[in-house]
Parts: sequence; C-alpha cells; structure tokens
Amino acid sequence: MSLAGQEIKCCDQVKYLGIYLARGSALKFDVNPLKRSYYAACNSTFSHSDGLSEIVLLNLHAYSLFVLMYASPALVLQSKQINELNACWNNVIRIIFGYHRWEYVKAVIYGLGRLNFTYDTRNVGQCPT
Repeated sequence: MSLAGQEIKCCDQVKYLGIYLARGSALKFDVNPLKRSYYAACNSTFSHSDGLSEIVLLNLHAYSLFVLMYASPALVLQSKQINELNACWNNVIRIIFGYHRWEYVKAVIYGLGRLNFTYDTRNVGQCPT
C-alpha cells in the first residue's frame, strides 16, 4: 500500500495520545504499556521510600494510580483487560503491606476505604445518585 508514492508500513499497533491501538477486525486497546508504566511509577516511588509507613506509601501510590487509569473513561476495555489492570492494583497493595502474591487483598482495600480498580474503571465519570 502506498500514499503519494511513499510506502505505508503495516504494524501491529499504533500509539495515539498515549494509548496503544491494536490491530484487528475491531477496535482494541493494548493495556500492556499502561501496566508497564504503572509498575515503573510504583517502583520509582518505592525505591525512594525506605522507612516510610504503609499509609504514607499508600498515599504516594495514589499518584501512580493515575498512570494506570490514564484515559480509562474514553476506552472500551474488555473484562479480561479490566481484570489485568485490577491485578496490577492488587499486586502493589500486596507489596505495600507485605502480603504474598497468592493472598487475597480485597478486604484490605475495602478496609482502607478504597474501591478496587474494576469498580473505579466502570464508574469513572458517572454522577453519584
């Protein structure tokens, strides 16, 4: 395929406004770059947080959460993708509070007065009733 005599190269994904659109028969979004950026932001925070309490780390983590939720109101994510992003959120909570990977943290999240990522994603931009 060419345009104005220049060959147009095909690729598997394209980045537009920080979101990766994946190739396929329907519009798909690639969440892997979001996950990588989120873990990088969290690791950057944790690498400079020796001696801080869990509550302080949790509050610092809130800034990294914006990376994970970037453009989520505009994206139509599949349930599998939302679950992957929720797993990232849960993994960081496990790291902050010293839980093992197999331990359940939903009660911890709710006990802190937070909502899980799945709820936040599905209800972003909706007015409370």
